[in-house]
Amino acid sequence: MGIIFLYFALFLGVHFLSKQFKRPGAARLFQLVTCFILLFGFFGFRDITVLNDTSHYYGYYFQKAHILSFRNEPVTTYHLLDSFEYGFQVFVHILVKYVSKNPFTIILVSSLVITIGELWLIDKYAKNIALVCFYMLIAGLFFMHYCIIRQALALFFFYFAFDCLEKGKIGKYCLLIGCASLFHISAISLYLLPIVIRFSPSRRNAFIAIGASLLLAVFIFEILSLIGLRDHPYYQAAIQKDSLSVVGLAECAIMIFVLSVCLFTRKRSGAPKPDNIFFWICTGGLCVCLIAPVIYPISRVNEYLWPFIIIHLLRYIEPLSMRKPYTTQIESTRNILRLIVIFVFVVKLVGIITFRPEWLHIDSYQFYDFGKKDHTYNLYPQK
Repeated sequence: MGIIFLYFALFLGVHFLSKQFKRPGAARLFQLVTCFILLFGFFGFRDITVLNDTSHYYGYYFQKAHILSFRNEPVTTYHLLDSFEYGFQVFVHILVKYVSKNPFTIILVSSLVITIGELWLIDKYAKNIALVCFYMLIAGLFFMHYCIIRQALALFFFYFAFDCLEKGKIGKYCLLIGCASLFHISAISLYLLPIVIRFSPSRRNAFIAIGASLLLAVFIFEILSLIGLRDHPYYQAAIQKDSLSVVGLAECAIMIFVLSVCLFTRKRSGAPKPDNIFFWICTGGLCVCLIAPVIYPISRVNEYLWPFIIIHLLRYIEPLSMRKPYTTQIESTRNILRLIVIFVFVVKLVGIITFRPEWLHIDSYQFYDFGKKDHTYNLYPQK
């Protein structure tokens, strides 16, 4: 666990070191390059034992790379039995056929794409890139994104789609969300965003959305049954539980905490209300969290929303580090709030590492051993 916190400290070091630059452009470039090296070096060269899903994607790539018919067929071929979305199948097919048959390729290339996407988003909204990376890390977002490779690739498209949405380019937004759904089907839910942002950001509308989510949580199994999802593994796993998901409750508590900090800071500083998009991003994230204790897999939708919720939070508690802060006033309470937020995020991460290490597999980090002939882990013996 010590190496993880040392890794966190490196980003703070980059943040403070960048202040030595006299020109903002030089400081920005230094942070971009250094954060890229830190993120890509750490996640792009990880062993297959690091992060829960790494070995699954590694094994899938290994199996496909050793099938002669797969290598010879067109990259547009769809394999129904693979249970992966079409876009991801084509992505792997291209890598196997034109890049390398070495299964480490999926770790390296996906990490490169994810790193570029994350830094593009952060650079768009923040002046102090390393500090925002630090918050994203302790909040657990980066660990999850590099773990869920398919959804992270979908998230990559959503980042650019969100930029189109802010500029009012709904057609391009829908096109990019369509591309995202080819990598992870959960991205289809993002088609709702252009619809809900048409409603004004008011307390009344927020309560209506929250009330609807609570009703949905109560009748979720009946609704899923009506639309023919009774036999879905997620449905069966959730309905067989005799209690609410503890993980879902914890996720809901974290969301309520983060949004409460935003609300408290806004009222205390007299900052204006957030725009429609960020208001509904936060409201939507809370609505999903209210349903998650009943059927936790729905929380996957929030993987798209959490980065923007963190940005929304930092505009309040780290205003000088953001490009468009909600307020520039610096108060003594803001320093306390920063420490509380960091403490809560660290406690959450330590709790996962301590009590549920199988979720992330970062407690014993190690780099990929290129000199090792056999990489055997989990379900996939690699030779």
